[in-house]
Amino acid sequence: MLTTDYRARARRLAGPLWLWVALGTAGSFGSVLEGSTIGSRPRPSTYRWWIGVPEGNYALAHLIFYLSMSLLILAWLALGVHAFEGRLSVARSWLVLGLWGGPLFLGTPVFSRDVYSYIAQGTLAHRGFNPYVVAPKMLGPGPLLSSVATVWRSTASPYGPLFVAITHLGAAISASSLITQVLVFRSLELPGIALMMVCLPLLARHYGANAGIALWLGVLSPLALFSAVSSAHNDTLMIGLMLGGLTVALGGARRAALVLFAVAATIKLPAAAGVVFLTAAQMSGASLRERWRLAAEAVVIPAAVIAAVSEFTGYGWSWLSPAALRIPTELRVLTTPVVSVATLLGSLVHALGDGVATSAVITVVQDVFAVLALALIALLVTRARPANATYLLGVTLLVVVVASPTVWPWYFLWGLTVLGAARAQRSAWLLAVAAFAMLLVGPGGTPMIGGNGFYVTGPLVLAGLGWLWWRARWRGVIEGVDRVV
Repeated sequence: MLTTDYRARARRLAGPLWLWVALGTAGSFGSVLEGSTIGSRPRPSTYRWWIGVPEGNYALAHLIFYLSMSLLILAWLALGVHAFEGRLSVARSWLVLGLWGGPLFLGTPVFSRDVYSYIAQGTLAHRGFNPYVVAPKMLGPGPLLSSVATVWRSTASPYGPLFVAITHLGAAISASSLITQVLVFRSLELPGIALMMVCLPLLARHYGANAGIALWLGVLSPLALFSAVSSAHNDTLMIGLMLGGLTVALGGARRAALVLFAVAATIKLPAAAGVVFLTAAQMSGASLRERWRLAAEAVVIPAAVIAAVSEFTGYGWSWLSPAALRIPTELRVLTTPVVSVATLLGSLVHALGDGVATSAVITVVQDVFAVLALALIALLVTRARPANATYLLGVTLLVVVVASPTVWPWYFLWGLTVLGAARAQRSAWLLAVAAFAMLLVGPGGTPMIGGNGFYVTGPLVLAGLGWLWWRARWRGVIEGVDRVV
């Protein structure tokens, strides 16, 4: 709990709200300008973005870029002081979103090249190919294929059929210019941002949380702005639909919520967790007959929605095949906690003279983490009640990310955004992730942790897990209860 003196000091240091909004706008604009030379811009390098600065000294460009990022992060933290004091209204949040997000919407993608993969998949669909069968390399040489990250050029789409249909629509309505296509695909993510802006305050107020903090964490943070606006990640649509499901569930429209969760799952599968926690919460305290009815509806309604979307879009069911579900495991990067720990253990095994391949060690550690994560999630499901289902859903989504075989910064938005509407919104851990997680990748979208970086990240992950266990902090995590107004 913050003391009165500390809160007064924080208010003085924060200064006027308009000052930090202006400085955040400058930081956003600066990152866009320098991103035109070092960001995830189209390839080849002769393909110039329509807004930017001339190429020059790359060291200077990186310096200016990270100074701009620092300014944006500092402005966001100062904005948070105003949010914690209850002075960040929903109307002001919309204004900040426009000022900070506007430059990112118009500028070069930064921190990720995934939007080019989306465009490539949509172009394949528009040309009559099935993106679940054909990889982007089928497009042949050109700026689009060159702009897709090398590791995904030979990989079929790992996304749900609704999102593939959305990419088809984007490719159909956009011009041949890659810049125009990026802007169109960003526009397709705007409904997800709008849903987040509308639903987060409603959820926060229901649980007695601060609506301004919810928007500050879930939509206005550097992680959210660069993931949802600049990089146009489809996680935005998935999260928006999930929040929509949680919101309508508050009004008793449980079946409509199941439909929204299922629709979100046809964007990306993790949204299906909403079905599990909503149903588990409703089953608590219900009669045996009512439990059977709730369980049946939780299976039938989402299954019907997923089947209808899969059949209507016409891309088949291969997106649910074991081969498609294994796609996330194909890329092992050291920004992933499991991979960092496993690589560290592999190096220790080699130092002891054992010739076991590091890849085998990673596979075993991944399996162990997966089993532990499933056990923890099962425990969380058994604790789900109407008062804490939203909170436990957010915790579960973070557990899924941390234990995943491949982790990218924008994955943390799944649980962070949901927890932003709960009492956990004041957690310093969430603040740190929202502020700095995007820096785990470089402006061009490549991981910043490589080489022997696991000697640092591996022990840090183990120390964090040890701290949670030794200090029994995990009990507070799984026993959290949101206050219902």
